[in-house]
Amino acid sequence: MIKFYIKIGTVWLSLLFCLYGAIGWGQDIKLKVVGNAEDGFNVDIYNGNQLVLHNSEEFKLKVTNLDFSETTEISNWKGSQWTGTDNFIILSKETYLSDFDLNLSMSVTYEVINSNVVKKSIDLLQSGMPSLYYTLEENFIPANPPSKYVTFEYDDFPGGFAHEIFPSAGFVTSDNQLVGVLMDAGYKNHYTRSTRRRFNGHGGGFVGMRILPDPELLSVATLDERAKGKHYIQQKFGELYDLDQGKEINLKISSDFQHIGGAGIKHQSESITLHCKPGNRSGFEVAVPFEDQKTYTISFLAKGNSPIALKLFRTKNGQKTVELEHGIKYIDQFPIKENEWTLFKGSIMVPYIENDGVSMFLGTQSGVEATIQIKDLQIVEHQPLKQAYNKMGMGEKATKTNYVFIEPWVDHHDFVIASQSRLSEGKGFKGTLIEKMLYANFNMLTWITSVDDFTPLNVPNLNYAPDMYNRDSFFSVVSNYNEDLNLEIWGQWAKTQNSKGAVATIITPYMGTIEAKDNEATIQFLIWAMLNKRRFNAVLPKDKIDKAVAYVLNEFDSDGDGICESHFTLSQIDVNEYEPKTDNLAVNQGIFAIALKTIRELGYDISDEYIQKAITGYLNFYDVDRKHIVFDRGYPDIITMTDLEPEFFSLWLFNEPMLTDEMVINHLEQIPILNKVPNSPHPEFGTTAPVAVRLDNSENGYSYMTADYQPFREFGEANYKDGTRDGFYYNGGSWMRPEYCGYVVGYRHGWKKAKALMENRAWAEINLNPKWPYSKEFIPTKWETTDSWWPSTRGLCWNVFILMANEVAGLRTPEMDPDFRK
Repeated sequence: MIKFYIKIGTVWLSLLFCLYGAIGWGQDIKLKVVGNAEDGFNVDIYNGNQLVLHNSEEFKLKVTNLDFSETTEISNWKGSQWTGTDNFIILSKETYLSDFDLNLSMSVTYEVINSNVVKKSIDLLQSGMPSLYYTLEENFIPANPPSKYVTFEYDDFPGGFAHEIFPSAGFVTSDNQLVGVLMDAGYKNHYTRSTRRRFNGHGGGFVGMRILPDPELLSVATLDERAKGKHYIQQKFGELYDLDQGKEINLKISSDFQHIGGAGIKHQSESITLHCKPGNRSGFEVAVPFEDQKTYTISFLAKGNSPIALKLFRTKNGQKTVELEHGIKYIDQFPIKENEWTLFKGSIMVPYIENDGVSMFLGTQSGVEATIQIKDLQIVEHQPLKQAYNKMGMGEKATKTNYVFIEPWVDHHDFVIASQSRLSEGKGFKGTLIEKMLYANFNMLTWITSVDDFTPLNVPNLNYAPDMYNRDSFFSVVSNYNEDLNLEIWGQWAKTQNSKGAVATIITPYMGTIEAKDNEATIQFLIWAMLNKRRFNAVLPKDKIDKAVAYVLNEFDSDGDGICESHFTLSQIDVNEYEPKTDNLAVNQGIFAIALKTIRELGYDISDEYIQKAITGYLNFYDVDRKHIVFDRGYPDIITMTDLEPEFFSLWLFNEPMLTDEMVINHLEQIPILNKVPNSPHPEFGTTAPVAVRLDNSENGYSYMTADYQPFREFGEANYKDGTRDGFYYNGGSWMRPEYCGYVVGYRHGWKKAKALMENRAWAEINLNPKWPYSKEFIPTKWETTDSWWPSTRGLCWNVFILMANEVAGLRTPEMDPDFRK
């Protein structure tokens, strides 16, 4: 594969941006039907004349009725007939399931998409039962033993299930060819990658689910299996673990407690008493007997005068490393009572963690002296009951789609990039490398809501799963032209509308939420309604839109003077609440102007005069002396990229500016461009800009925020006091979406640096951290080693919104989206 970070002239780099993926690699994928009418037909995949995939069957199917009283299996489906060429083949077969007195029509379609990618689709149809459950398993079998297997996160994967940030696996042939296996989005293939839910008791955090869907969605042959000559990559759709059924093994917990934060520990026959000292963390740590690719439950009873913190960390060579994911996490303030026992019970799925150890902390992070009692501390290992959960309705076709790609093996970095770009190509998406990568990431973070609800759900990244933050899903889903997806998720938003007309901030599977407030979610709901009408001529529920319009007008401008007031920012910088409401934020005023223009297009009576008042209010945030838009009038030295977001919306939605060229260019000229890299497309510039930073008279011309100069009140006081977050998160972190959109605003207003900085920022997302060549929530602008980057930021979904930014810049067209219809 082409190394994207090689030095290359600007013109040719731009050409590379446009043509990557369209260029062939000298591959010549071919399909060949093997078998006969008696034994059945299946398909081999060749790379030129070399056989690379030689499957023994097309799939395996397990079918059960809705009360699980009857089950049947098709262990090795092959077609009874076929038609096609070496680029397109359809296998088909009608099967009678005697256990159900049911005919099942099944077909498999192979299609060569381009010289590197093959698409495979399995269609199932039954018309004799109201509904049935099924699990479908596909094995991709190397024709010859590979030199190694790779997954998205591991260069040499030892096998078992792979639960990672992107479901991709491959193998390397003896002659150094990479064969990769990908899958379609979960909302289409009916899976979810969620492993946890929000915890109850208002204690915050997550615990693992008792009904765990799709843990073995992607698996690879283990070392033992390989030693016996068994090789495969497996995709399994529609299987769940029931942790409350099956076997449980009680595990022994070590008595070697390590005192943390000066805590006193008293062991009694049935309980442990902790005398916790003031400080950041006080309690005990102990090694727990967790192993890779197993599921566990931790439980205990507790009482005391302080909330409990429960934390799990990986350990290597006796040293703690990163927090363990996929189950118990962010349990920082589990509430307990002083004189009554409270039960904690939380499960966790341990993925492949390189055979690291696991350490558990139990105690308090409240910072005050406390006494906590714990009894019946228990850890069990599960051997759960496995059940089918995908549904096949009567007369409703069920489809599973995956993709195989083949290209020369270079290294793991390039495999990660190819996994993303080849998935997009397989789906028919056209665009630059960064566009393909972000589109693929968006698809892999859009799945079903739960085992009982196949409505689409879009999450920001796995760190936030299973929650759909609505404001994040807006930027993600409107970036594509899939009508069903746009209307279904907009419809989910509509269901959250409260009696005032506000749309919720979040949808939390398996738990409830009451968070609906005066942020930008309800405005986005109306913008999305407008787009759905434009794009799809959709007929939307008028009562929902009426209530949302009334809410926006009354909540943000109750006196009708055109000046926006709110308790919250109408942008992503949402770490502060204003009481009473504030009118000091530029982005709020600008987004309110966009809301008024949207409401008018939706058919409501909004006068030109009213809209102009709101726009003038936004323009008035431009400080003529400082030559930039003031983020917060109380902190006029702070400059942000988000303050150009209303201007971007105006150009995107209405193709008209609100700001002048001078305002935009002067604003952008003062935002520092950091992280200069010699081999970036334009090394004379930096590659990232802070989303928010303070301008000053220092040599650099800027400084990061401090505890005594920042607009975020308690949050800023707690996080900006010692400089440890300089360049991170909202103290100078680089957020691709607002930054890139800001550059597009500059591009439309004639700023000469805009195109170069757009290219640099796209380069940075892929290459600034070579270990993480994929989308991030933010990139730090001050760091010494990439080891300090937050693992929780990996794979942010809403960066796909640059597809809309590039449309505004004239660099792509809607027709490049495979779902676009004129």
